[in-house]
Amino acid sequence: MDCIVQVGGQTYCAECKAEALRDLRAGVPVQHQLELARIGQRFMAIFLDGLIVGVPMMIVIIGGFALLFVGLGMSEGKPPEEAFAGAILGLQLVLTLLVAGVWIVYEGEMLARSGQTFGKKIMKIKVVTPEGNDITRGQAYGRAAMRQLISLFCALVDYVTAFGQDRTCIHDMAAKTRVVEWNG
Repeated sequence: MDCIVQVGGQTYCAECKAEALRDLRAGVPVQHQLELARIGQRFMAIFLDGLIVGVPMMIVIIGGFALLFVGLGMSEGKPPEEAFAGAILGLQLVLTLLVAGVWIVYEGEMLARSGQTFGKKIMKIKVVTPEGNDITRGQAYGRAAMRQLISLFCALVDYVTAFGQDRTCIHDMAAKTRVVEWNG
């Protein structure tokens, strides 16, 4: 009971009061406490979305490389040429951008519509504003694009911040979003 405080008419424990005070300083009205999604829920949602987006994309990628091999005569037993290395790098760049683009459209559109991707729906979590409201289309696409941009370099850095008290990743901070438990 020594840790309990009142902030804006709401009662908070020591662990939650720091977040409430940050929200209050940021101008977020203190209305209700959001139940932040657990790290395991977030990772499982990403894994499930990875299956949904990744399996079809792997088929496209394998098909792209197969066409490249046939086009360069690899299926006829010809030795690789210098052009082969350049073609592989070019195809790899195109496919990387294609995959990132597909992810941005999938995640951005799903979040813009309902705040949830299929993985998030299954895991009963939702992306919302710090106040708990639905996010805007700009926040949805900005969050998705930031996540992909960071993933191109080092996805681990983005998610390390989720182990903090606010459980927000860098892409959440950039888009001013939170991921919360959602039973609706």
